[in-house]
Amino acid sequence: MGTSRMNGDEIDALLEEQGAGVLSLAADSDSYAVPESFGYDGEDIYFQFVYDDDSRKRAYMETTELVTFTVFTEEPARSVVVRGRLERVPADDEVLAAAAIAENAEVPTLNVIPDEEMEDLTAEHVRLVPEEVSGRVFEATPG
Repeated sequence: MGTSRMNGDEIDALLEEQGAGVLSLAADSDSYAVPESFGYDGEDIYFQFVYDDDSRKRAYMETTELVTFTVFTEEPARSVVVRGRLERVPADDEVLAAAAIAENAEVPTLNVIPDEEMEDLTAEHVRLVPEEVSGRVFEATPG
């Protein structure tokens, strides 16, 4: 199987057409990866996180300096890996975040903890500000 690098337009296209990926966080020598729906505005990646007081994801977010987010497809086999910092979305950008998520998120994010009452959950928009972005296309070799 051969691979080739994706150019910026190809990376943008994959991020715009997909709506879910895997967010990887870390604490010391322990890692935590979680599937997440996302929105993409051509620059930043937006998430709506819903969590309770015992949230593992929230705890790992506090300890992870650089996160990794991976989006991939199988047919054709392509992947984009984005590394950067997570930051809370300022109030002035909430509408932008919600619009980006509504545009391409695949999985509803409001009722992800069905055993909890909604009033016991916190919801916030978070964005991943990319520092490194790479993409690959995996090509089958004839044989």
